[in-house]
Parts: sequence; C-alpha cells; structure tokens
Amino acid sequence: MIEQILELIVENRIVDKRELAKQMGIQVETLDDVIDLLCQRGYLREDKGSCDESPSCSGCSQAESCGSSDILGRALFVTDKGRKFVEKRRERRK
Repeated sequence: MIEQILELIVENRIVDKRELAKQMGIQVETLDDVIDLLCQRGYLREDKGSCDESPSCSGCSQAESCGSSDILGRALFVTDKGRKFVEKRRERRK
C-alpha cells in the first residue's frame, strides 16, 4: 500500500489527500500515517509553513515536485529517492 500511494503521488500527480485516500480505499487519518512513514523513509520531504498556495495548488511554482499539501500549509515534496523508487517499480513491471 505504501508503494502504491507514492506511485499515485508521483505518476498521477494526485495532491489532494481526500482523493488519494478515496483511490486507495482508506481513511484520511490512515493516509496521514502512511505519508509520515514515507517522510521517515526519505521518499517525501515535508516543508511546514512554506506553502502559500491553496490546497488546489493551481499556479504553484512547486507543483512539479510537490506531493501533497493541506489546509494548514504543510507541503510535501517527492524526493529524488522517491522518484527513483517509483521509476524502478515501473521498470520491473515492464
């Protein structure tokens, strides 16, 4: 499940927590735990308070590398490690 969530963030650019939780069939609270785990493992990087954009992220200059944001201004960015992990998983499926 952890890998699938990271793939949705990277490949489908889903940045809305509610949408991610819905696609995975889990509660938003559970997703928060998974996101925290992805941060601990170095696949996502949290940047508290630096996101001035709305939760929709439209027009945000960081949208290309952003993984998620919430109403509290917590922005999550996909790290190089996270991108490489998803790329390796994609190649293994071919």
